[in-house]
Amino acid sequence: MSQEQNGQDKKFKQYQIIIIIVAVLIILGVAAFFIIRGTQEEETISTLQTLDTGDSEDAAVTEFQIGLEDVVATVNGEAVTGDEVLTSYERVVNYYGEPDTDSLELYYAVAMEEAITLKLIDLTAAEIGVDEFTQEELDELYETSDSEWEYALENYVSYNFDITDETTEEELAAAYAEAEEYYGLMGYSKDILRESYVDNEVFERVKAELCKDVTVTDDEVQAYYDEAVADDKDIYEFDVDAYENQLLMYQYGYADQEPWYKPEGYRYIKHILLEVDETLMDEYTDLLARYEEQMDAEDTEEDADTEEDADTDTQEDLVTAEDVDAAKAAIIASVQDTIDEINQKIAEGVSFDELMAEYGTDPGMTSGSYPDGYEVSLASYGYVTEFVSAAFSVDEIGEISEPVISDYGVHIVQYAGDVPAGPVELTDDLKSVITENLLDDKNNTVLNEWYDTADIQYTGIIRSVQQISEDEEAEDAEVVE
Repeated sequence: MSQEQNGQDKKFKQYQIIIIIVAVLIILGVAAFFIIRGTQEEETISTLQTLDTGDSEDAAVTEFQIGLEDVVATVNGEAVTGDEVLTSYERVVNYYGEPDTDSLELYYAVAMEEAITLKLIDLTAAEIGVDEFTQEELDELYETSDSEWEYALENYVSYNFDITDETTEEELAAAYAEAEEYYGLMGYSKDILRESYVDNEVFERVKAELCKDVTVTDDEVQAYYDEAVADDKDIYEFDVDAYENQLLMYQYGYADQEPWYKPEGYRYIKHILLEVDETLMDEYTDLLARYEEQMDAEDTEEDADTEEDADTDTQEDLVTAEDVDAAKAAIIASVQDTIDEINQKIAEGVSFDELMAEYGTDPGMTSGSYPDGYEVSLASYGYVTEFVSAAFSVDEIGEISEPVISDYGVHIVQYAGDVPAGPVELTDDLKSVITENLLDDKNNTVLNEWYDTADIQYTGIIRSVQQISEDEEAEDAEVVE
């Protein structure tokens, strides 16, 4: 990649971040920033640092003064001041960390955009009459806010202090004081959090009023489903690796939705995982690793000298297949009584699900998160190979494998059913998910239109995000020429 391409990629990523901050966190989810509220003394004049926007290739960091009363922009004729920008800037820094010289001006531009958005929210709330609260409404908000504050303090104290029944009141008070100091340095306090909840409720009221006529029809839900299925069919029908990757992303919380289309060759697999004595497991895994290393060495046909060294110097360290089998047998023997109990209950007609609940130690099975079982194919790489092999060691639905050993313990595996290939079923639960997604999209469109139609004027004291983008595009164009 050329330096020019690398620079363009870096700028693109910067603007992606800015779009996320402004369009999502501020306009559509302003509570993320409302958690931290900065304060300024009225008499102080604060310094903003920004980048020199001149033509010099070595852009230097310079400083300029901005007064708290300086007007950086107007929203529907109402001023947005330097004081408001500085308050927003503190939130940006507290949320994302200190900027480097490449992103410093961008931070201030984002802070200005947030201050503008907050001003627009306040003006709109006053205009439509949703900015006033009864004492009962405030008390309810404060109750929620205070519980979150106490939860944060308790988390800090429990993580950083060893609190026991012998802890004195003075020690406990000191621990909580340290917790408050810690959060205070981050811009948090009980009163600030209360204020943030009120501010966010104002935004939610404005959003509710602006979006009150937004609806989603059954036809729109069906069209969304059909399009998602068609897209995922193109991706996953003949690409098991891509499907596996998406499943793992979903299982670990990095994706909100499983694939909408399932390829052929998957089974639903349930299992009872039995824990094994740690010493026995360590001995087995050590022997197995050494044995596999030896097999790999033989496959690569090491030179004669190395082989001679092995014969003379380390013969006693060689691991045989019998050694590995003996270690496996020891593990099975350690849980044989439990295996026998399980087999006896299976013979008596006890369901596998009941036995998983009674004997199993895998949370994925015992929590009910996978009621049908794990989706497993011969190509699955999200599971240990021993588990996959056991899953396909039986041929009939309902059949149970012989116990197998992996790093996790001993598995007793059931072939619970076949995963139907093709589109996922459009259940009522999935319809609800789609409806929420469509409502979010439509609400976002309404909110963006509300923002775009506001009369926002910049005074030029701070460049806007759009102006920074346009200026850099112009600079790139000059370089290309």
